[in-house]
Amino acid sequence: MCDRHLSEEELAQEPRGPVAFVDELVVALTNARIYAPAHPRLKTAIANLYGSLKSLLAANPGPRVQIGTADDFVFFQSRPLLGASMAARRLIDALESMGSGGLSFESTTDLEDLTKFVEFMARGTKNVESHEAANAALDQGACRTVRLLPPYREAAGGRGTWADKVENEFGHELPTPTDLDLGTTLDIDLPTRLYQDVVGVLQDAMVQSCRGDVLDTVPAMGYVESVLTQLTHDTTSLMRLARYEKYDEFTFGHSIRVCFIALNFARHLTQDRRLLERIGLAALMHDIGKAWVPFEVLHSTGRLSEEERREMNMHPVHGGQILLESTDADPLAVAVAFSHHQNLDGSGYPNGVRGGRPSGATMIVKMADVFEALTAERPYKPRMSPTRAYRIMMDMKGYFDPSLLRRFIECNGIYPVGSRVTLTTGETARVTTLTNSLLEPIVVTEKADSGESLYAEDIETLDLREVFGKNKIQITSLLLDAELAA
Repeated sequence: MCDRHLSEEELAQEPRGPVAFVDELVVALTNARIYAPAHPRLKTAIANLYGSLKSLLAANPGPRVQIGTADDFVFFQSRPLLGASMAARRLIDALESMGSGGLSFESTTDLEDLTKFVEFMARGTKNVESHEAANAALDQGACRTVRLLPPYREAAGGRGTWADKVENEFGHELPTPTDLDLGTTLDIDLPTRLYQDVVGVLQDAMVQSCRGDVLDTVPAMGYVESVLTQLTHDTTSLMRLARYEKYDEFTFGHSIRVCFIALNFARHLTQDRRLLERIGLAALMHDIGKAWVPFEVLHSTGRLSEEERREMNMHPVHGGQILLESTDADPLAVAVAFSHHQNLDGSGYPNGVRGGRPSGATMIVKMADVFEALTAERPYKPRMSPTRAYRIMMDMKGYFDPSLLRRFIECNGIYPVGSRVTLTTGETARVTTLTNSLLEPIVVTEKADSGESLYAEDIETLDLREVFGKNKIQITSLLLDAELAA
């Protein structure tokens, strides 16, 4: 293991570093739950994983690289990969069920070994009771360069190491992995854990839908209830959690963000808890029909042909069908999935639907869907400021109910909760609460908010409607992703 400890930002900026490797691993394992071993999509995912592993090994010379897992986090070189951990809950759970605390990949690991490892994980590990048993099964499959590590043991002072017997796993001496300096880092907050859970339940839903299995929406509804509770008590922590990395190959991040935005808006329109939960589920599942859209069409980076556009425009029909046949099918979720691309003036798709006005729930999800798509960063476009997104939405004549759109803008704000801004003091701050003044929200200064938690005792909260001393502090600009990385 390399002795240099990098921050997650540095790790993410390294070409195909550990964050990218974990993301590629999650994608490969998700594909393996859907497709047969010989399927081209799975082969491509494993090839990408192999390329990422080789890049990681080249950047960290040595006989092997190790990825640790403990307390819902993925680790590399004793540092938690916070962002990558968001999508890795199913991987973490699988390793934990086998009594494992991580994975080790030899420098000699080849494409065939990775294929066998991914297939082993995809076959199901419920009956594998220990990491030793897992490694024995890998041996039987002639995969000897990938190993499950023993469970992590935390020691006094917040430090620890993996359990013993590691040195014999490869048939030769294996150096003790670098200690994981946990300290208080593993005190994972509720919003982060909840976000992990929602990604996990969407992964399961996508797998069920791609396989043609009956979709079980009950687990998703349970998490929607938790999201609603969290938004009610602490909007900021959830609304700032958004990540569009490799794992979003399946559009999980988009659906989760739409759910957050739609729920945050809907709870300002009604206090009916049951209705809010139903809207949240509908928002979370609004794009489930994309599971049946050909992968090459869904992720095309060029202009779609007429035939490809027809394929893409079928996803509302597919979504309605998937949800109609799901367990505990909710008519509201079915209607939202089917109608979220239909407009107020009767245009939109699916084609042939005329005369029906989209429901209020559909319009809520539709606005959240468009707003999220405009303001999110994508491989083919940068983020757009909320103000510009609002202008575009207001110019989309016939798409939205003008009065409802106006309320959406007032609720969401010019500076949405969770966004980062610069102040006239020169400080960077995060918006935590909207006020009756669109330009004067309540913020916490970046000095107090390290980006890890909003619960530090020394948080400095500023209500920008107030005058501090002789000064009136104002927002000078909204920081977008590119500016934050500069």
